Amino acid sequence: MKRVFTWVLLMLSSTALLLAGGQQENVETSADSSNKWHEAPMLHELVVAGELPSLEERMPVSADIMVEPDVVELGEYGGSLAMTTHDHAHWTWGPLTEQAMFRFKQDGSGQVEANVAKKFYANEDDTVWTIELREGMRWSDGEPFTADDIIFYYDHMSTPALNDDRTPVGVDEKGYHNAFTSKPYRAYYVSLKGKTYWAKFDKVNDYKITVTFAAPKADFPESVAIDNKWMFAPKHFYKDIVARKDGVTDDSSFPLITEEQAIANANRIFEKEWAAYSKMGKSTGYYNWDYYQVPQLRSFIATENNWNKVGEFYELVRNPYFFKTDSEGNQLPYLDSIKIEIINEKEQIVLKSTAGEYDMIPVSSAGNSDSRVSNKEFAVVATATKDTHSIVKWITSYWGTVKAIQLNQTVKDENKRALFQDKRFREALSICVDRNLLNATLANGQSEPSQMSVPEGMIGYDKEWSKKWTAYDVAKANTLLDQITEPWNGAKGTYRLMKGTKEEAEIIVLLENPASEGGIFSLLRSAYANIGVKLSEKLEEDIPRAILANDIDAQLKPLTCITPALRSDDVVPMRNYQAWYGAYGKWFEDGKSTNNGGVAPTGDMLKLVNAYENIRAAAGPSRNKIVSENVQKIYDLHKKNLWVIGYLKPAPNRYIISNELKNFKGQLISSDEYRYENIVRPEQLYKVK
Repeated sequence: MKRVFTWVLLMLSSTALLLAGGQQENVETSADSSNKWHEAPMLHELVVAGELPSLEERMPVSADIMVEPDVVELGEYGGSLAMTTHDHAHWTWGPLTEQAMFRFKQDGSGQVEANVAKKFYANEDDTVWTIELREGMRWSDGEPFTADDIIFYYDHMSTPALNDDRTPVGVDEKGYHNAFTSKPYRAYYVSLKGKTYWAKFDKVNDYKITVTFAAPKADFPESVAIDNKWMFAPKHFYKDIVARKDGVTDDSSFPLITEEQAIANANRIFEKEWAAYSKMGKSTGYYNWDYYQVPQLRSFIATENNWNKVGEFYELVRNPYFFKTDSEGNQLPYLDSIKIEIINEKEQIVLKSTAGEYDMIPVSSAGNSDSRVSNKEFAVVATATKDTHSIVKWITSYWGTVKAIQLNQTVKDENKRALFQDKRFREALSICVDRNLLNATLANGQSEPSQMSVPEGMIGYDKEWSKKWTAYDVAKANTLLDQITEPWNGAKGTYRLMKGTKEEAEIIVLLENPASEGGIFSLLRSAYANIGVKLSEKLEEDIPRAILANDIDAQLKPLTCITPALRSDDVVPMRNYQAWYGAYGKWFEDGKSTNNGGVAPTGDMLKLVNAYENIRAAAGPSRNKIVSENVQKIYDLHKKNLWVIGYLKPAPNRYIISNELKNFKGQLISSDEYRYENIVRPEQLYKVK
């Protein structure tokens, strides 16, 4: 890579390259030799033409510029990243360009660090958090990014119901739904004796705010990094499409407009025809990165609103006001743009990937994605592109593959509930399956037997846990079941009867996608039949509703969790979410009440909840120790009980990456918490020719 070390040399080199029609690199724009920043040629040309302010005017003040650690190596400017996805894939390109207030470190430690924020810190009891911003930082349209953009977002877009004059439905009341975000986020409240207390945001000055809670909120940064990492919005833009109701006079910079006026303004700005305020708000607020009109702090910004036009390239170009540089003062990102071809046909995606048309080809480990190359097509694409692309592997946060069975521990049928809650039953369902056969049949021999447990490479991995109940032993499985069911003669086509009943030991599995779940279902059905357990299927398009109603026996689904300290809802019954804990989650979500169908946990399930609550309540100097101890308790309880039975080790997340694309680091952890490809720091990707 070429480097230019003096302003004079750079300008001479730049001129020569431009005259020769070649590609110019790293244009230094500062005449101050002590302050060497560099910008991309495409931006420098705009500066020279008078169409863009100088780099110094676009960046934060020198002391507040964020200098990114070099991911692998320093890059060079130019080129585009080519990829594909379908026409409703906001969450494919969104994380690629996302800039969070706080983000998780790349090292997989689960710790957060400042990103958009310059720094953050709490008072002694973690009830007041202070966030400091970068002085001089700007939105992509050149307007200043200040504390007002955070206060405005929280008060009027995230939790508008906290203001009496915004909506008649309180933020805690059933039926409340704010217009511009997905939901009121847990990051912003604490619960005391069954009552919710929302945070109060206060502006200290243009570059400092405080967030005050009614009780300690020690995990505030981590919660924001997961729940609402985009905790800001450009007030100067949204003030024209966020409604204010009568009686508001406290903010002259936020004019009074009705919802009808807000919709009209939005329809004019975005050239749309929204009829409902909430739909307009969700589209322009929650999925704001889709629209070129919305100012961003992101590394790349949209050029057209064509993300949903099949056959077209949706392009995101570098943000000229991006606030980061590499270690040598080069403003990031390195790439000129990201070009995403919108394709809905899986066959076409595979065909074009095989032809090597894309720089980044994610391989779906779940095997049921319609927008990615799946494990099934992986070998074909990898072989066809072996001379131009390389395979990069990441660690997945999934505790196992899709080949896992979740038995609802609160299933309504009391006889089934007793059976499902018996560890001997779950052990029998685990050891009656020939995992080597599953591997050969479903994973092309590329996996290996494993239990549903923390995957290797992540904190909490336990080899003994991963191997528990994985030895194939049909005789032992039958012996275990003989202890807890009516006697069974093993006759083909017959099944065991549940203890003291004439009901067959039957598990009805709700299938959401038979195309991807059918293979494992058939193999499990044969294996379970050998021990007298009947496995039946039922197609259900709305499994979350079935879980909510506790109307489910079982589901085929793995668990995923970086650590219960960050996101617990897969492994702890703290809300109505997973089939395996069923109505225990309802009990907790309803304030430990059984009034609405919740089931109070006992025994180890209650210990699981208690460990989770200990984590949530941990504060002060001993917090880390308390969190660590209770995370281990949660792991130990899962290891002891194996409420979810896994069969094969999770496949790694694989990417087929063009050899021209650099800095796409391997062995990172793929997870929603880490925002998938965002953890690679896409602003440092670059291409060589």
